[in-house]
Amino acid sequence: MTHFKTKSSRAEATPPEWLGVGAQIGQLTNIWAERADVIAYVGPGAGGGVAPACYNPMLAEIEVDVTRTFGKSVTPATIGDMTQRSVQFDWPKASGVIFHEALHARFSRWDLVKAQKDLESLEFKALVLLEEGRIENLGTTLMPGNSGFLRACALEIVMADLNVTGVDTSSMWTAAHIAALTSARVDAGSLELSDVETVEEVLINKLGIELFTKLRDLWLQAQDYTAHSSIEGLYPVAREWARLVKEAAAEAGEPEPGQGESTLGELGEFGEALEEALEEAAGNSAVGGASDASDQQTQEEWEREVKSRSGVAKQQKENKDVADKVFGRGTGPESSSDTNSRLVEKRLPRGDERAAAVKVAQMLEKAKYRERDETEIKSIVPPGRLRTRAMVQGAALKSKGIMTQVEPWRRTKRTHTDDPTLTVGVMVDISGSMSAAMEPMAVTAWVMSEAVRRVQGRAAMIYYGTGVFPTLKPGQHLSEVTVYSAPDGTERFDKAFKALDGSLNLLNGAGARLLVIVSDLCYTHEETMRARRWLDECEKSGVGVMVVSPIVSTDARHVLNSSSSKSVQLVEGIKSAADVATQIGAAAAKALGSVQR
Repeated sequence: MTHFKTKSSRAEATPPEWLGVGAQIGQLTNIWAERADVIAYVGPGAGGGVAPACYNPMLAEIEVDVTRTFGKSVTPATIGDMTQRSVQFDWPKASGVIFHEALHARFSRWDLVKAQKDLESLEFKALVLLEEGRIENLGTTLMPGNSGFLRACALEIVMADLNVTGVDTSSMWTAAHIAALTSARVDAGSLELSDVETVEEVLINKLGIELFTKLRDLWLQAQDYTAHSSIEGLYPVAREWARLVKEAAAEAGEPEPGQGESTLGELGEFGEALEEALEEAAGNSAVGGASDASDQQTQEEWEREVKSRSGVAKQQKENKDVADKVFGRGTGPESSSDTNSRLVEKRLPRGDERAAAVKVAQMLEKAKYRERDETEIKSIVPPGRLRTRAMVQGAALKSKGIMTQVEPWRRTKRTHTDDPTLTVGVMVDISGSMSAAMEPMAVTAWVMSEAVRRVQGRAAMIYYGTGVFPTLKPGQHLSEVTVYSAPDGTERFDKAFKALDGSLNLLNGAGARLLVIVSDLCYTHEETMRARRWLDECEKSGVGVMVVSPIVSTDARHVLNSSSSKSVQLVEGIKSAADVATQIGAAAAKALGSVQR
């Protein structure tokens, strides 16, 4: 994680099986970096075997070694979509690696080549070293929800870097280097002091409290630096860092910093103490980071639930208020002063229409029993979906001697309810474009009302045009076929749906729920957008939707195709009671079955 890269691109060499994961990581990096041009090379061996990940500022590329960030046995199929927040929490260490490189892409906008020319070798190394804490301080400030990711990966990757690249033969320079990667991260907010307390003691014993304090002042200055495209303002800080460490090494009789590399074990007693402290700290931060990520996930889920419930409650109240006004004024067009519709005919249903109602009722009776209850079950043994995050947390806790049983397998149990209530809301369009279809539409309305009554369901019916008025209140029965005129010049779909939902609680109710829209869906742009919104809400809430239309226009298909709802059942060309029985009943059953599946 302390490595920049300036060599040629490797993004085009991503193994084919990792292209999908690479695209997702690239997308996630751009989101976190607030850019649109970063691409990712992902696969085993990325980073050139030097680091688990690296950033190439000249080409706007990141490389992520999947075996060192996700695990040796990982496959693309086991990772999931890293753009999904829940998957990020499943892989806190890998998410931390990606987040760190995204912070480089966002904040390390300065000219790397120019800085290398402007500074001496040790000064440039100090500058790159200080940049690690600078970007993570900015990251934890702007996106505190990702702090746990950085904590989960930071020290494990520090250890990996040391194992791969080795350490400087000057133990003084090594101590300063480790201080910038550990204690500086405490000030940056990406590590806790408890994670590195033992490491810091070893470092202070080596550096001395005076030098350690001076170095801390320097990394705090670097972390406060915000001129992301011009790093020249940090040159004096980098030069002072290199001078202090060089002088301390000379006073201790150690080799010139940067003259060679070795292992921690070759640095004698200091190296052994530091290695032991780092291994302990890596375990602490991994467990702590995973715990932080888990807490953050829980908090975000709670916040989403609170926000969702708040939004649902507000929507329910609004729709209930509309329903009270619309349904509280009686039934028929006389209850609305805005509509020009009038009652044209009222008659008893004919025999074929009664037969149609019986057939539709039979179909609805079967369809409503597809309603299922769902219960999420977690267990310590399969079957189910493997919760990788739980496995990682369990392993981490076990490594620290904390014996607790995790439940890594999750499955959903679905059972049929004994007697689900069927709720049906019917909306009938009375705009001028529907005038020729009012007779068959009136039959449709009566058949649905009668069929729902036969299965002991709840139904409500509303007509909408320039005005909105109910023709059937919840709990009532439509005993006659009522034909209304359709002279209105527009359609108040939004108000009609709110009134219907407020009276029946379609969106948030229980049992099998069905919305029947009798309309050609030819609306104004504003009402079209609102209709699409309510169709989407029905999809999310498990409400089956059936559209009955005499003629399906281009506008109607646009509304249906633009909606995210894929379970809308379209019935067109209804002309007789026989059509009602054969088409509407089947479509209603499909609508209910579709959303329940």
